[in-house]
Amino acid sequence: MYHPVVKGSYYDMGYNYGSILCKHNFRVPKQSTEKLEFGKKSESEVKRVFPEILEEIKGFSDACHSPYEEFGAFIFCIGAFKYEPECSVFASHDESDVVFGRNYDFFYSLKDVTESCLALPKDGYYSLGHSDVFIGKEDGINEKGLAIGMTGVDSKGNKPGISFILAIRCVLDKCANVTEALKVLSDAHFTSTYNFLLADKEADLAVVEAAPEKVTIRRPEEGEKFIVCTNHFVHPDMTRFEDIKARCWDSVPRYNAVYDSLMKRNGRINIENAQEILSNHTGYVCSHQEKIKLGTLWSIVARLKKLEILRAEGHPCNTKYKEDSRLNRAVQKRQKPSNKAHI
Repeated sequence: MYHPVVKGSYYDMGYNYGSILCKHNFRVPKQSTEKLEFGKKSESEVKRVFPEILEEIKGFSDACHSPYEEFGAFIFCIGAFKYEPECSVFASHDESDVVFGRNYDFFYSLKDVTESCLALPKDGYYSLGHSDVFIGKEDGINEKGLAIGMTGVDSKGNKPGISFILAIRCVLDKCANVTEALKVLSDAHFTSTYNFLLADKEADLAVVEAAPEKVTIRRPEEGEKFIVCTNHFVHPDMTRFEDIKARCWDSVPRYNAVYDSLMKRNGRINIENAQEILSNHTGYVCSHQEKIKLGTLWSIVARLKKLEILRAEGHPCNTKYKEDSRLNRAVQKRQKPSNKAHI
C-alpha cells in the first residue's frame, strides 16, 4: 500500500500526484467511446455537487500528459460499469467514543495499487482516506471526526451522475458532520447503486442507500447504538433498484455476522472488539475467496473523538493493525502557533 500526501489547491494536488505517477510510467487507460460519452454527460453533475474536484482532475491529466476528457471519463465512470467490491462497514458508540470499522474486499490483482492518502486541501478539511484509484476514495476520516465508507450494490443499470469515489471525497473535504454529509448525498444524482455509511464524533450514525433513481437514509433501529451495511440494500424502499439475482453470495451472511456481534454488546465495543469483528471467518467478514482471487485488501478501525486510526494492510486475521497518526499530526501542526517574533 502506498502512503501519499497531497496538499495545496485542488489543481496542485492533482498535478503533484500525477507528476509522481507519470515518473513511474503511469498512463491513463484508453477509454471506450461509450465511457467517453458517459463521462461527458456526468461532468455537469460533478460540477454541480463538487466543482473543485474538476480542477484536481485537470491537474492530474496535465501532469500525465493526458487529455482531460480521457482521464475525466476514467474517473467519472468508476462504479458505473460493474465495479462492485464486496465490503463490510459498521459504526457503534457508547458514552466514551464512537468506533468505525471497515473491511475493503476486492480482487488481489489491485493490491499493489492500494493507497492510504493524507489529503491537506487548502480550501477543505484534512482527511485520511483509502482507495485503489487516484483521486477518489472508498473510505476515510476527516479532521472533524466524520467517517464514511461505501459498499457497492449490484445494479440494474446506470445513469450519468457522480461516482461514489468523488462523492466520498466531497464529504471528506466539505462536511463537518453527518448532518452536512446527508445533505450533500441526498441532493446528489448517482451513476449506480451504493451504500454510504456515515458516523461522526457526536455519535450521529446513518446509512445512505443510493441509486440513480432514488436516495434514502437509514438510521439505527430503535434502541440500537450501531449501524451496519454490506453489499445489499436494507431499506424496503430501495430493494427494487437492486439486482438481487446478481447479489454477492456472502453479503447477507456478513451483514448478519457484524450485526449479531454488535447486538450482543449493544454497540458498546472498543478498538480490540472492532478488530475481532472484522477478522471474523465464520461470517465471511474477513474475506478469503481464493478461487476467484478476491479478499480483504485493507481493514480500518477508528475512534472518532480522538482521531485514532488503525489499519491492517491485508487480511485482518493475519495482519497486524498499526496506528496511522498522520492526520492527527497534520491537524496539530496547523494549529500550533508560530514561534516567529512579531514586530
